[in-house]
Amino acid sequence: MTADTDDPAGPEPLPSALLPMLATPGSLPGGDGWSYEFKWDGVRALARFDGDGLVLLSRRGGDITATYPELAGLTSQLTAPVWLDGEIVAMAGGVPSFAALQKRMHAGDARAAQLAAQVPVTYVVFDVLHHDGRGLLTAPYTERRALLDSLGLGGPHVAVSPWFDDGAAVADTASRRGLEGVVAKRSDSPYRPGRRSEDWVKVTETAT
Repeated sequence: MTADTDDPAGPEPLPSALLPMLATPGSLPGGDGWSYEFKWDGVRALARFDGDGLVLLSRRGGDITATYPELAGLTSQLTAPVWLDGEIVAMAGGVPSFAALQKRMHAGDARAAQLAAQVPVTYVVFDVLHHDGRGLLTAPYTERRALLDSLGLGGPHVAVSPWFDDGAAVADTASRRGLEGVVAKRSDSPYRPGRRSEDWVKVTETAT
């Protein structure tokens, strides 16, 4: 999807800074109008690509790019300026392990390359906030996710989080596979930077 060049206002500039939208703890919502993702046990990170370089930013806006050098390869998959939202995870036994990730989080940048080989991470992307001159903060969740899926991201250190319309099945799978939980998102909800919203509900009690 590209910017609408017929729009007299022209493309929207890439924001210089954004903060992630946050979920509210709760129980699994049901009924129509919800979409569901797995909750990944890692470190929240926004990715900003301006067409030349990639910057990874923590939940509070700190630059963590140098901490995860293996994620620099994401730039080869991006064809337009973009803001992405996702979670950096380290795998152990086939599931995300926060204990494993801690070995990366607090190490100095000088050891980053060595640790990247020992404890590699994956950036699991689950939202797109701006793409190719188009701001997407007011677009509904389902539209943003469809665009994200169309970008074709993936590889050794990048994955796109799947999304589903059956919350009970996602919760059951999360419980059986030892995942952290589920995030339920209103299908028509906008993205609210820096705000905790009931449009997103994080569920960690998934056992039945």
